[in-house]
Amino acid sequence: MNKVIVRLKTSSIKDSERFYCKELGLFEFYQDYGMETISLIAKDNSSFILLLTTGTITDTDEYLFELEVANCTATFDKLKQKEFETTGRLISAAVFEYPLGKSIAFKDPSNNKFLLFEAYNPNLSDYE
Repeated sequence: MNKVIVRLKTSSIKDSERFYCKELGLFEFYQDYGMETISLIAKDNSSFILLLTTGTITDTDEYLFELEVANCTATFDKLKQKEFETTGRLISAAVFEYPLGKSIAFKDPSNNKFLLFEAYNPNLSDYE
């Protein structure tokens, strides 16, 4: 299986790990590389890894990664009421729907922006 590794700079490894693993519940600890670098693996997709390293955060308005979830609306409903212990947060006021699916936006404790999305799987018989 091929792996996808997304490298993120963080101001706090501890807060980032807590946010992604405990608060969102989408990742689990994978490996400690030393030198203030760890990796987290997506619970529902073992080919997707976040490599977190302490460093200077680049301020960008771009989303740094997207991760597919089974049900975007249910994930939004679960997390919109959550009080995050870290400074990570849900930044979407509602689920964004577009022709290819749905998405919700987040910022992690280091202000890295990312999306959780649900892709629509059109019924192919509709096109026959």
